[in-house]
Amino acid sequence: MIFLAEQLKTQPDRQPLVLLGSEVPFPFTSQPSRIMVPGIPDGVIGSMPLLEDWGIASRLTSLQGYAGCYQGYITELARHWLDALDTQQRGEVEIFSCGPHPMLEAVARLARDYELPCQVSLEEYMACAVRGCAGCVVQVQTENGPAMKRVCVDGPVFEAGAVFG
Repeated sequence: MIFLAEQLKTQPDRQPLVLLGSEVPFPFTSQPSRIMVPGIPDGVIGSMPLLEDWGIASRLTSLQGYAGCYQGYITELARHWLDALDTQQRGEVEIFSCGPHPMLEAVARLARDYELPCQVSLEEYMACAVRGCAGCVVQVQTENGPAMKRVCVDGPVFEAGAVFG
């Protein structure tokens, strides 16, 4: 996701918002954000320093009581933000997500609720990582019905609706 944010920051017509969640300490020291984001609850100011330096808004979520973090799931914080947008603003939103399967499923549901495009990066076990074993297959909905796709070759990024229909 950091690579994606780095690419988006070069596009002046895009204003990314990165939501990061963790139930273990973040691998960086969070800092209070200087970038205001309408729809984010008061007190939710924890951000990732690298993204702040790039001018990209970020907010942190956790159930562990970390200072400045939203106390809940990423999808709950995203709903606060999405509900604060008007119809035109919401129409410009695209969701990109990576993380554990249950979270990706929740993000896909959120995208479906708001009728937003969403791509998910799957984390599957890749036994060989050279396309040979098919140990990383996932079922994906296609125009011709369900199909098995290899995450190592056909992904790891898929349209959320195809995976979590």
